[in-house]
Amino acid sequence: EEVRPLLGYPDETAGGLMTTAYVALPRSATLEEAIAFLRSIDPDTDIPNYLYVIDENQRLVGVVSLADLLRTTPQTRLEEVMDPKVIYVTADTDQEEAARIMSKYDLSAVPVVDNRQHLVGVITFDDLVEVLEEEATEDIYHLASVSDEDLDPESPLPEQIKGRLPWLYLNTLTALFASWVISNFEHIIAQAAVLALFQSVVAGQGGNTASQNVAMTVRSLALGKISPKNLLRILVKQFLAGLALGLLVGSMVGLGVYFWRGNLYLSLVLGSALVANLALGAVMGVLVPLALKAAGADPALASSILVTAVTDSAGFFIFLSLASRVLDHLK
Repeated sequence: EEVRPLLGYPDETAGGLMTTAYVALPRSATLEEAIAFLRSIDPDTDIPNYLYVIDENQRLVGVVSLADLLRTTPQTRLEEVMDPKVIYVTADTDQEEAARIMSKYDLSAVPVVDNRQHLVGVITFDDLVEVLEEEATEDIYHLASVSDEDLDPESPLPEQIKGRLPWLYLNTLTALFASWVISNFEHIIAQAAVLALFQSVVAGQGGNTASQNVAMTVRSLALGKISPKNLLRILVKQFLAGLALGLLVGSMVGLGVYFWRGNLYLSLVLGSALVANLALGAVMGVLVPLALKAAGADPALASSILVTAVTDSAGFFIFLSLASRVLDHLK
């Protein structure tokens, strides 16, 4: 019987996740009556550590922790001891948002109401653990650009191909675009073959920085930590972080290349390109997930491929453009 009310709610919503095993009593009930009711429940029934208070129209109006029942005189009415500021979610709330609310307010259970404020169920801590496991798996697969989070190494071959091939196609297109960028500097590379040794360093380090920021940004979006109010501050901070990382990595690589190849101009070009591409990668690692979310797409699914495309192409362009300015010193 408990399953029937849940069938009317979409998957991955609070309504589809909730349980109907909870205790709700009218606000006119006394604590003595509440305790007697609790004692009448089958001991094997798993109920939350909260007693929910409803009015005569079955609307949620308050909550009482079971611990509070033992600290108050038996004849006290529930409406006198209840907390009227109930933290709740609606039945159509996304399950990840419901989990975030429970985590934010450190709740072992959160009530679920319909659009008329009627109490229809409760999400418990056990339900929360299941959601976090599902979302973590989904995010890991999406960051790796696997569209089907149900895939595993033993999945049938057709499912393996279906879940992975579209993103490999997209990745191929972005790689071809990066190759096109390089082709525009083919005459430069032909005159200074040493450039071919180091162009992937610039692109790779920019991509690594961007991927780090993608992971942080996707996580922050899931937890609701990014808003229009703090977006500019986050962008500035990440740009400065990318710039600082670029200076540290660029100076180390530039110095190493100078001692290796003995060419000051090559080391300066490589170091400068690293500074620029790491700063760009840090910013793109924030902007791309935000843009995908604004467009209604899942930022975890395509962000890595897109930021890698940007940092690869930009890295090649910056490095080879700088090299073309001092080409005579690189031959």
